[in-house]
Amino acid sequence: MVGPRLDTWPIAVAGDWVRYVNGTETEGELEALRRSVVRGAPYGAPGWQTRTAKRLGLQSALRQRGRPRKAVEG
Repeated sequence: MVGPRLDTWPIAVAGDWVRYVNGTETEGELEALRRSVVRGAPYGAPGWQTRTAKRLGLQSALRQRGRPRKAVEG
């Protein structure tokens, strides 16, 4: 059963929204979700992540951890 909405949605809601949010995630999705939670990074499509991180000042959350590797000359 779906209860009453507390507020209007800022975007259109998909008709299968309840089924979608109650669905099972793949291992890849779970890994990405966990990484986002640990890093404090936005979760979603790569372009959306980049735009959202920039808007919220979270660009560092999307970068690799640690010091950048040195380029190998060859």
